[in-house]
Amino acid sequence: MAKIYQGINGPFFGKVGNVVGYQWKRLHCVRSLPESVRYPNAARQQQERDWFISMVRFAAQARPALLHGFKTKALARNMTEGNYFVTRNKQHFHLAPEGIDIDYPQLSLAEGPAADVIFHTPIFREHETVSVDFDRNTLFSRASGDDMVYLYLYSVDLARGYMAAPVARKAKNISIQLPADWSGTIIHIYGFVVDREGRSSNSTYIGAGMVNHYNDGTTYIPLNKSWMDFVEVANKVNAIDPAPTDITISESPSTPSATKAPPE
Repeated sequence: MAKIYQGINGPFFGKVGNVVGYQWKRLHCVRSLPESVRYPNAARQQQERDWFISMVRFAAQARPALLHGFKTKALARNMTEGNYFVTRNKQHFHLAPEGIDIDYPQLSLAEGPAADVIFHTPIFREHETVSVDFDRNTLFSRASGDDMVYLYLYSVDLARGYMAAPVARKAKNISIQLPADWSGTIIHIYGFVVDREGRSSNSTYIGAGMVNHYNDGTTYIPLNKSWMDFVEVANKVNAIDPAPTDITISESPSTPSATKAPPE
């Protein structure tokens, strides 16, 4: 049952037939309920749904960042921050035979006139720690050192986001210790600034990398590309030419050496 609070010409709240009255961001709105919803199972239509769902899921994970980064833009267009993200980034989600390809470096998580900072290459340290240095952008000489710098990290393997606690612009570094289950996962990192007036800068794609971790609780293994390439090559060599077992050690005290035993 709907309720009318300001006479017959005023707004109403509730359901009348298939019409619903509600309030959103101090605006009085009405919408109609669909009589029926059909979801065809054609391959192309399923891909289209997956494409849209992938954007909504990413926006849901990034919501803490979007609330700061898209607050002004979304309010100006009477949209939620998540809807603005989809509108702004839909061209960066691509249909592919294997699923949905996301162009992570092109994604925008924040837009605005605030002065940004210059982010440097992220450093992946032990204990699932990620550190990013940044400097003042010399193009904005009047930027306040008390403006807040935000980092948002997204794990591709976990399909999960992480919003770091902000630091002041004058800190010049932000360091985050990620949850333990982020060990060994690929992450993408974004940064932006929010000034004292609550305005955001444009977001910056800082980079990607693999979260470092301890493999057995004692030995630190930095999971960078060089290490992974070494492991891959070593595995291929062992598969093609296994290590010989018929090795004899010379007992010469002066020049110890290892020689292969002659075939019998």
